[in-house]
Amino acid sequence: MRWGISSNKLIKVRQIEAFKYFMITGSVTSAAELLHITQPAASRLLVDLEAQLGFSLFNRSRNKMSATPEAHLFFNEVQNVFIGLDSLMKAADSIARSNTGRLRIGFLHVVENFITDVVIEFLAAHPNVCLELEPGNRVDLEEMVKSSKLDLAITAEPTFDDPSLSINTIGIHRAYVAMHKTNPLANRQSLNTTDLANEKFIVLGYGSPFRSKIELAFEKEQISRNIILEARSQGHIYNLVRQGIGTAILDELVHIDPSQVVLIPFEPKVTWTYAIITLKAKPNSALIDTFTQIVEEKF
Repeated sequence: MRWGISSNKLIKVRQIEAFKYFMITGSVTSAAELLHITQPAASRLLVDLEAQLGFSLFNRSRNKMSATPEAHLFFNEVQNVFIGLDSLMKAADSIARSNTGRLRIGFLHVVENFITDVVIEFLAAHPNVCLELEPGNRVDLEEMVKSSKLDLAITAEPTFDDPSLSINTIGIHRAYVAMHKTNPLANRQSLNTTDLANEKFIVLGYGSPFRSKIELAFEKEQISRNIILEARSQGHIYNLVRQGIGTAILDELVHIDPSQVVLIPFEPKVTWTYAIITLKAKPNSALIDTFTQIVEEKF
């Protein structure tokens, strides 16, 4: 098998594999071991690859070889090729499974606990289906659906005007103040921006649609929050609140320990919309429809 770069440059798969393993391990010897060939044979594959490409992939010195900037650029493309090959193998496996199938599901970190319950129910009814679960942020999940790397994704605040996506709204959640039960404000029926002016806050990183909506509520009241810590997921933030580190404004989906943490409605009311997104150009399979139905029933 060969890949054609041009009419007079043919790259062998073995050369690409040798290059990939060298870039991963940084060693010709290690690359040779992974290929189950000798070190001289691996070196020859790399030399031949350079000759085929027409530019240097390596800086060579006594007993040492390192990748050039051009090698790193080329490696990015090589990785894309192998991702594509992996997708082909997974597609072939899915076809071979016939009506058992494979389903690739993306989801926001905030729905991790929820998705576990959905998966348990789905697999109870479809034990032979292989599920791939891929957590991510909203932007990445949308891109993975559009590039067919995911069959569906559960996300929040999707890009409703994206013509390539089918968006099925499954629910609207509101923001809650999450604080340790020992906090003096823990017995309140609701909390507003003024009530929280002196709290130590744990927040999501910039770029999160959750954080943006909460920030806007405080900015309208000209209140600057005392932010002591940023974290990547609401689940992580919740665990920090549970340890008494600070206060947060979160979705109720992460609430798992009412013995240590209380959730109090945040005012003004801030909401976000959850949806299942799929690729509009690709008809939903029966498996997607079944999974979607379970999500809708449990959300």
